[in-house]
Amino acid sequence: MVRKPAVVIVTFGADADGVGGVLRQLGPIAGPLVLVDNTPDAPVPCFDGAICIANGNRGGLAGAYNRALEQVADKADLVVFVDQDSDVSVLAEMLADPDVQALLDRDDVAAVAPIYRDRATGMRGRPALLQGRWRVTHLPRQFDDLRRTTMAINSMTIWRMAALRQLGPFDEGLGVDHVDTEMALRAADDGLSIWIAGAHVFDHSIGQRQVWRAFGRTFQTGGHSPDRRRQIGRNTALLARRWGWRFPSFAALALARLGYEAAGIIAVEDRRMAKLGALMRGIAAGFFVRR
Repeated sequence: MVRKPAVVIVTFGADADGVGGVLRQLGPIAGPLVLVDNTPDAPVPCFDGAICIANGNRGGLAGAYNRALEQVADKADLVVFVDQDSDVSVLAEMLADPDVQALLDRDDVAAVAPIYRDRATGMRGRPALLQGRWRVTHLPRQFDDLRRTTMAINSMTIWRMAALRQLGPFDEGLGVDHVDTEMALRAADDGLSIWIAGAHVFDHSIGQRQVWRAFGRTFQTGGHSPDRRRQIGRNTALLARRWGWRFPSFAALALARLGYEAAGIIAVEDRRMAKLGALMRGIAAGFFVRR
């Protein structure tokens, strides 16, 4: 029998018709269904059958997740977080996958995620796997089996509620960027694994990505605004500082990611100086400002 997870959808500035369509898709496969609107002063109208929370962006995505978990933590043993721009059609088949179910029955598993495909570029993600303290690898872009990872984006990831209770609330000090990364690092530190189901693919938008090429390879850049670049720089540096002692491989990955972010801005984006300046200010804040 397929278990029905609690499903949490977080919206920001979304139109009611679009949200209603997503909720209708999720209704048949969801246990408790929670809609958290993070739009300040303009909440989306509530829908029948959903628990509706007007969060006003307090604590960003992390705050929205935490407010939702306060409502459903004792009502389901699984929970799925969904962004408003994620294609949810794959969720039913993933929940019915016996191999996914078997993983979610294990006490040493924190979560199982489908693989995302960026809407703008058509490229699948390559989640990172920390191998011991010093080595990091990335999963290939194409695979159809279940593979262990360290990182997974939170949207469409199926979490075991017991694992989230063990790990504690999402870090509202981070707001949006790397909220999922920080929780994944906590899971790794506690010996809980995260898995990617490569046969299950969903479309998702991360920023306004563009493809660029160099040295015979294809890369992506995020297209985020200067303010968002500042947040990305701050949170990436902050997590490198916080977790580098435990996972030096993550610190190296974070520094490489910041270089990749800067390279993409220089290669193809507009407002280069504003974005690079914001990124550098964020990095400085993350490394040197006490929290």
